[in-house]
Amino acid sequence: MKEDSDPSASRTYSETVARGLYERSRRGLVGKHDNVRTYWEDELTRNALRPFLRTRVAASAAAGRGLRVLDLGCGAGQGYELLTQIREQDGSLEEQPRHVLDSTELDVYLGLDLSEAMVAQGRTNYRGMHHVHFAQADLREDLGPAAAEPPFDMYCSSYGSLSHLSAQHLEDRLVQIVRHARPGAVVVLDLLGRLSLEWPGYWQASTEAEKTRPYSMSYLFAEEERATGQVETFPLRFWTGREVRELCSRVSEQAQQPLHVAEMFDRSIFVGRHIDTGEYGAQLPPLRRLVNSLFEHNVHTPLAELEIGYAPAQSGGYPQGLFCQLGLCWDSVVRFAHQRMTGQRIALVELAGWRDFPAPLQMALLTLDRVIDSVAWIDVGDVRANIIEPQLAYVLLRMLHRLQSGVGCGHGLVAALTVGPAPAAEGASAPRRASAPA
Repeated sequence: MKEDSDPSASRTYSETVARGLYERSRRGLVGKHDNVRTYWEDELTRNALRPFLRTRVAASAAAGRGLRVLDLGCGAGQGYELLTQIREQDGSLEEQPRHVLDSTELDVYLGLDLSEAMVAQGRTNYRGMHHVHFAQADLREDLGPAAAEPPFDMYCSSYGSLSHLSAQHLEDRLVQIVRHARPGAVVVLDLLGRLSLEWPGYWQASTEAEKTRPYSMSYLFAEEERATGQVETFPLRFWTGREVRELCSRVSEQAQQPLHVAEMFDRSIFVGRHIDTGEYGAQLPPLRRLVNSLFEHNVHTPLAELEIGYAPAQSGGYPQGLFCQLGLCWDSVVRFAHQRMTGQRIALVELAGWRDFPAPLQMALLTLDRVIDSVAWIDVGDVRANIIEPQLAYVLLRMLHRLQSGVGCGHGLVAALTVGPAPAAEGASAPRRASAPA
């Protein structure tokens, strides 16, 4: 997350930049660039944006120019890495995978951020790259220097940056963007989901004041620092999918130009940053730490601890039913992996209720079964830690993505919007919802 509009977060961002947390990516079990962000969250975002980026790259090339990108709340330029690392095709066995956007196809990437520290770090990270620029701007007021620029092909945000804006400020900026953009432009909103299991106390918010709640980046600090209670909090606006659709309707009416929701998805369900800190009342085991472990080389993850066993509160109600469905599917996959890695053979089609399992769960179990069978003969290296466990993480990721429906039940809520009449084939197909097995 970046400081886009809220000066109350200045100390947090200055401190984290000074500690080197906004330098180019560093992976690991903890920290800003942990394995979940690198291999889970960023992968989801890239996959979702692929068709939109491909369309805009082709359109700009047909017009005889490079792609123009405006990053709203750019931080130190992580959005540039996201866009330029989108593979043309997942699962490719090519020696050098092709990317949808090559840096040579960019006319300009302009990043805007309120934080002087972030802007300075971005310039340091990308020094020598003539098409990458950073500028300070307060998105509560306007688009800063970008307003005088020619239209952009993509107006992007990442890592919850636009949740720093109030609902009214975000609406104002979207109206300005729609009026500034050419038809076909893509707008990417990256917000915090209000219905995440990280903060069940936020679910029932009804007034605008209740939808803007305290947030901290305490997960970036050592546990002993968090325990002091000195980690800064700042207000962020939390969103649901319905609210995003209503927002787009209002913007379309004011700008007198359609703004469509072409794709919307929940990111980091069960593995949001504050699942592990428990700072806002999360009632789950430290799943982010455990999923981080699945991606770590030569580390065996205790799979029994990876089960969720989610039990709704007595009051029940939405979204607890959804979490029960997703949790049952998650636990089915984890339990199956645990059984198979202890040597048990399981005939999937003979499982009780197999025919009633949602298709994403069936595919997850089939994929994992084949992975384990295909590597059983390997007797060199740590097969479980370095082959099976990473694939278990990807299987869980893919399954949850296919079961979610962009309602705001993850740490992140990402929406890809298109300006002007919506092309019939643009964007990915809507994710499917289904019931979990009993």
